[in-house]
Amino acid sequence: MRKLAKGADTQESIEARIGEMERKLDRLRGLYESFFMGIERAPPNVARRDMNRLILEMQQEPIGNASLRFRFQSMIQRWVLMTAYWNRTLREIESGTYRRDVARAQRHLAEKGRALTEQEAIAIGIPAGRAKAFVERQQKMQTFREGRAAAKGSSPGMPAAPRPAVEAIPGVDDGAIEAVYRRYTEAHRQAQDPRPALTLDKIRERLRLQIPRVLAEKNCRRVSLDVAIEDGKVRLKAWPVKE
Repeated sequence: MRKLAKGADTQESIEARIGEMERKLDRLRGLYESFFMGIERAPPNVARRDMNRLILEMQQEPIGNASLRFRFQSMIQRWVLMTAYWNRTLREIESGTYRRDVARAQRHLAEKGRALTEQEAIAIGIPAGRAKAFVERQQKMQTFREGRAAAKGSSPGMPAAPRPAVEAIPGVDDGAIEAVYRRYTEAHRQAQDPRPALTLDKIRERLRLQIPRVLAEKNCRRVSLDVAIEDGKVRLKAWPVKE
């Protein structure tokens, strides 16, 4: 009887540890998104190292229960996809090519016809810690565009025409769609999905049909987007957000 009790305790302990890691992963994801949006001043490196340590420790544990083993492996898949996305976004931020920052700069360029200064970059919401590198790259790009315009006989400094506005999808902002698209393309590459990868426009079309159904069925106002790998195929998921 003691052996059975001990085994049950061990299974409960493993289940509790996996649950703790799932909660920490969700929180870590939120912290990274806050950093990417400029709310947090620095990436959550300490929390990420702690999560990595927990995963390495659990990988050394034999998990006899098939359901718990599948749950842990699913979480590992999410971790791999998320870390790939975080690393790529951090590189974009360091090089001044991060999509959200570029979109803000393009709006400024369309209005004023010139690249941002560092103070202007901070004023429109680009965090101070990455404003300098971003501005330097944008100024180089502006100089390059002006050189091309001059070579073609165009007026130097003329701003590029603004991109057409994207129709909003209720329940989710466009930044979240672009973020899940980057995770989708990375997952599609890693999973070697035999189907052609969807374009961003095609994903928007599908979400424009899917999300209103989720909002109506789940009686919610917002959804959270995620990527899942099922039978070697990458799929987009929309989960209701409880408020």
